[in-house]
Amino acid sequence: MYDVLGVGCNAVDYLCPMDRYPIEDEKMQVERIEMQGGGNVATALVAVARLGGRAAFHTVIAADHNTEGILASFKREKVNTDHLIIKDGNNPLAVILINRSIGSRTIMYSKRNVPTFQPDEIHGELIQHAKVLLIDFYFPEASLTASKIARSLHIPVVVDAEKPSPLAGQILGNCTHVIASRGFVLHFTGMDQNTDEHALLEEFSLRLESPFVCITFGERGALAIDRATNRTFRQEAFKVDTVDSTGAGDVFHGAFAYFLSREFTLEKATLYAAACAACKCRQIGGRSGIPTLDELEQFMEEYTD
Repeated sequence: MYDVLGVGCNAVDYLCPMDRYPIEDEKMQVERIEMQGGGNVATALVAVARLGGRAAFHTVIAADHNTEGILASFKREKVNTDHLIIKDGNNPLAVILINRSIGSRTIMYSKRNVPTFQPDEIHGELIQHAKVLLIDFYFPEASLTASKIARSLHIPVVVDAEKPSPLAGQILGNCTHVIASRGFVLHFTGMDQNTDEHALLEEFSLRLESPFVCITFGERGALAIDRATNRTFRQEAFKVDTVDSTGAGDVFHGAFAYFLSREFTLEKATLYAAACAACKCRQIGGRSGIPTLDELEQFMEEYTD
């Protein structure tokens, strides 16, 4: 039995911290360029495993020069890869420029020749052995199929709704726990950029049947509604000395899914997810700063003292 089974994106990130952003046509020396694993669900599953959960990844990766490193990274992190499918093509790449002077990120990415994950490649029996299914919209057809299977088995489905997808509405219809970025919600609802956060959550939740709906607002934290209790609550972001916010949302989703599998209340799962994401922000890249459970609990104790 897996605590969290993930279906979605894996990527390779090249991270470049700098003291200022380069001007056009400039050649600039930087302190270092660091490579880490990335991708929404992939990074989320690393968070699950670091916290002590049993995580498994069911997706497609490409057979290229990065494949061996990708598999070795998951093995080190104890993320089960028995159900990965390897196809010809390229793994998605991202170059992330981190401007430390103002705390911004500029992301350039390529999906050229990335193999697809087909709906008929989803293993229904595997989903039966998961406490929670975590998906994103990277392979929308596969995510739709997986979410349908999980919903039919009464298995909670957590979705990372970050970027618009033609199948978003159908996928969201199968999800029990929707955690969406502000940008996605604005696009999905068609509401104005200046819409009040509570009004945005109300409109978004009215379009869904999910028992739990949450919108993340970056450094402004998150706002969520628990339909079982008809309670809306805000989770403030933990204040830390942020080095890099890359992957913070992915870690939030992974931690939430894991604590959901442990039957935490929704408010407590959201609290722990926010703390886990804050810990990640203290280091470069999406994965290097992800805490263990002991480190997370120590962070929360120190933060509340």
